[in-house]
Amino acid sequence: MIHFSRRLFLQGTLGTISAALLASCKHTDTVTPAAGLRFAVASDGHLGEPSTTSDQFYTDLLAALKQEHKTKPLQFIVINGDLVHEGNNGLLPKAKAYLDTLPVPYYVTRGNHDRVSLDTWQQLWGYATNHVVELDNATLILLDTSNEAGDTLCGDDVWLRQAVTSARSTVPIFLFMHIPFIHNIQATDVCTGIVSVLTDFSTVRAVFHGHDHTKDQSIFYLKSALLFDAHFGSSWGTPYRGYRIVEQDDQAFNTYQYDFVNQKQINSLTF
Repeated sequence: MIHFSRRLFLQGTLGTISAALLASCKHTDTVTPAAGLRFAVASDGHLGEPSTTSDQFYTDLLAALKQEHKTKPLQFIVINGDLVHEGNNGLLPKAKAYLDTLPVPYYVTRGNHDRVSLDTWQQLWGYATNHVVELDNATLILLDTSNEAGDTLCGDDVWLRQAVTSARSTVPIFLFMHIPFIHNIQATDVCTGIVSVLTDFSTVRAVFHGHDHTKDQSIFYLKSALLFDAHFGSSWGTPYRGYRIVEQDDQAFNTYQYDFVNQKQINSLTF
């Protein structure tokens, strides 16, 4: 079991990686947008965090995503962990009620603040904390990186390898895991099992992380894009609240982080 402070995974990690780069169950959906693969990822809503307007953070995100979908259709949305705040896991049904108003299918991962049992999670969301979603044009892998105690974990790399091995090679795989698999600013404390899977399978086109509210970068790591989406709730992190958009252009994917309050793109990457 690996524990670390979420505030230690700071800019130095990405700088180190960038420098190095430069030198159980399945679920099926068939909803397809009019114009190819396009989806949004948001994380860290922290519903119930004291001294915050956490309900407003949710309603603001929902309004922005509904407008996003109206302007240019989304195929699905992923909320990548920490739906509620520590000590308020009884609010998960309320978070679900908010998310159920989204205009497209959505999926969630368990964050270290979402402290419920496997059975409770299954009963609420209808699928396990480790879960595969097979779409017509992509495979989504939702990897659990915590537990009922709220520990910060690497995730089950044996299960992940099996999931990737079983996935179709003809469509891209997108991996969603709340806790980053690089655990310190020197990039020396790494989930080696996750790295091994990413090394072996070029079909994993992108890995999405939440957890560190200060991170909104998009970089390359091994054969995959490594993408962060900061936060849409909570009392700390980037000075804006946002989400990430991914959209397909021929055989490539374009992604950018979006500040939905000021309606501004923060960064972009083609992968």
